[in-house]
Amino acid sequence: MIYRFLLLMLMISTVVASKLYAQACPENIGFENGNFQNWKMFTGTTSILSSKNQVSLSEVSVASVGRHTILNNKTLVDPYGGFPVVPKNGGNYSVKLGNNGTGNQAEGISYLITVPTNRPEFTLTYQYAIVLEDPNHQPAEQPRFIARVKDVASNQYITCASFEYIATSTLPGFKKSSVSSSVIYKDWSPVTINLSGYQGKKLLIEFISADCTLGGHFGYAYVDVNNLCGDLIVGNTYCKSSEQLNISGPSGFKSYNWFNEDRSFQYGSGQALTIKPTPPEGSKIFLDLIPYEGYGCPSTVSAIVSSVDYELQLLSKSTVCQNSEIDLTSTDYVLNKSLDFTYLVYADKDLTQLITGSTKILQNTIFYVLATNYKGCESVASIDVSIFDVANITAKNPEPVCYTETVDITKDEIYEGNLTDISRSYYTDANATKTLINPSRISNSGKYYVKFVNTFGCSKILPIDVIINPKPLLKITNPTAVCFPNKVDLSNVNNFAGSDQDLTLSFYTDINLTQAVIDSKKIDQSGTYYVKATNSKGCIVSDKIEAVINELPVLVTIDPAPVCFPEKVDLTNAQLYNGTTAGVSYSYFYDQTLTNKIANPKQISETGKYFVKITNPSGCFVSGQIIVIVNPLPVIVLNKPRTIFDYDFIDLTSADIVKGSKGYVKASYFEDALLKKPIADPTKVNIAGVYYIVLENDKGCSIAGAIELNILPSPKIVVPTAFTPQKSTNNKLYPFFVSIQKLLSFKIYNKWGILVYQTDDMGTGGWDGQFKTKLQPLETFSWFADGIDLLGGKYQSKGKTILIL
Repeated sequence: MIYRFLLLMLMISTVVASKLYAQACPENIGFENGNFQNWKMFTGTTSILSSKNQVSLSEVSVASVGRHTILNNKTLVDPYGGFPVVPKNGGNYSVKLGNNGTGNQAEGISYLITVPTNRPEFTLTYQYAIVLEDPNHQPAEQPRFIARVKDVASNQYITCASFEYIATSTLPGFKKSSVSSSVIYKDWSPVTINLSGYQGKKLLIEFISADCTLGGHFGYAYVDVNNLCGDLIVGNTYCKSSEQLNISGPSGFKSYNWFNEDRSFQYGSGQALTIKPTPPEGSKIFLDLIPYEGYGCPSTVSAIVSSVDYELQLLSKSTVCQNSEIDLTSTDYVLNKSLDFTYLVYADKDLTQLITGSTKILQNTIFYVLATNYKGCESVASIDVSIFDVANITAKNPEPVCYTETVDITKDEIYEGNLTDISRSYYTDANATKTLINPSRISNSGKYYVKFVNTFGCSKILPIDVIINPKPLLKITNPTAVCFPNKVDLSNVNNFAGSDQDLTLSFYTDINLTQAVIDSKKIDQSGTYYVKATNSKGCIVSDKIEAVINELPVLVTIDPAPVCFPEKVDLTNAQLYNGTTAGVSYSYFYDQTLTNKIANPKQISETGKYFVKITNPSGCFVSGQIIVIVNPLPVIVLNKPRTIFDYDFIDLTSADIVKGSKGYVKASYFEDALLKKPIADPTKVNIAGVYYIVLENDKGCSIAGAIELNILPSPKIVVPTAFTPQKSTNNKLYPFFVSIQKLLSFKIYNKWGILVYQTDDMGTGGWDGQFKTKLQPLETFSWFADGIDLLGGKYQSKGKTILIL
């Protein structure tokens, strides 16, 4: 916080810094330990008692979460006001009292200090920011923030050092929130409390935030206390060499008016003022402080103008080793150092770039030292610090080389600068503890280090980056073998998958890479070829690549002999391919494009062109045509001839028998189904049965058909020549029929020509030898029969028979 406050005061007057540095406040009063050390914490409520606001608090041993909050995030802003929760010109920490919750809560913190006995004039500066809801309640009911100081001995609050900010839009410096119209806020504001006259006394500093007493509106605040406690007027002491007086008053007042001792002249107004020329030494300056209404008491403070005869003297020039750390405020460099002055080192003449701690010398530089005393006298001087020549040596990285080469970092041309009387040594680590074994033949990439040492013992270590470009990654996958007459593309990117992307490839027929391939995309011969790969760094690697061009198999086809339907052709018959390359696989197709495969090539039943594909073990194939002829059979139609009697003949060679048959040139006739027994005379067949006719076409294909011949026995009506009516057998006379389908009449006559019996019923029982119920005598009788034969012809027969008694 000291450094932060110094920068704040430097914007007002550069003399303030020396004053503030001389008077630190009690420990952790500015929360710079990041905790509430030495502070007490309280929680409670706010209420109305006798129409007045009352805050009731109880001490708590630990910070209440959400109510006592230490903050250190300088990028975080308040959600209602948008201002940083840690002041930009403050320390590293601030405290948030309360929150945006409601419930008439109140929070407080307090710090007990003892004003030094040797400090008749004593001030304390704090910064605050407030966020309050303004519900337009009665003033006693409104949210508020309280900052006050109590004299512990008298148990009374110091009126001019105690302030209460009650939510109202008329509060000085307050603005309405853009997030909520009911919220007002005030950005960080500094306040200086005048505690002069309280030396040796204990004072209690309190900060309190409170919600509205009705419980529905919030109030919270941020607090940061400066860690430096100073006089009310700062800068009244000046250096004799100065032509002006830079003077400032305490923070937090409405107006400031500066006068000379008899008030006959007003120097000016405002918190900070530059008086030029400087007032006479020993004269008194008066400052009238007018507070904001209701926030403090009007007062007048004074300070005596005095001078200090001090002009800072520094060593004019110093030469050191590079990277040396030196204290430019030590007596080695400050020739007239005084305990009454504080010394600060800056990197620029405008004194804006403060250097804290020791100064590390990296290059020739002019530094500026500011000396300030307690009363504001300041003096500035410069010192020129340069480094020995060894520090001016630079190194350039050697050119990258390929993996087959080495790098020499001992060469003088790598280094620039005066190398006279400079020794060099080489290392692998930045601290120069691990010696590089062979710096003239480095074979590994990396950062190496060169240590330069001059005769004064000054040393410098420079890094050198050595780049040994690695061996290019060339991965080769031999191209897929092809079949003649196809060609191999050696340059196909798939052959080099996984290789570095920046390779340029060239192809050769010899291992020495002297005979270039004419066209790497059309390799027509099997063999070993060689690839040279060059990357973008110029590094080369080579390897071999194999090209394989397989020969086609030889296919010889012999058309199978024609067959007759339903005989089938076997396309897999090896005899059909005599002379074909051995060891190939066969497949068979209906089409020349080899897309419609034959499911059963062993049983081809149709005439046509078929296609055979042979494939050798290398996957190369050829195809050829094979013609299959399946000759059709003649069409045989056999017409059954009419039925005849066995006294007639059937001519099987008659054209009527095979009428309707087609496609034959020859007919043959057989008695058996096996066609082994030819008919002796097929033109004269008079025996009933099944016969076989074979028709043969001009291709030798034949077909046989069976034909059944119906040949009946000659028609007959047969009557016995005798019968015995009185016997148990053969006792009736009736006709027997052969090939007779109907009996027209059967008549029997005696020798007198008298009709003794007649019938037309083929199923009758016959004549029993009686006529008119009388058995006829032994006699010869005549009979006559008329009938229709099986072919429809009329048939007559007659005869004689003897009736035997």
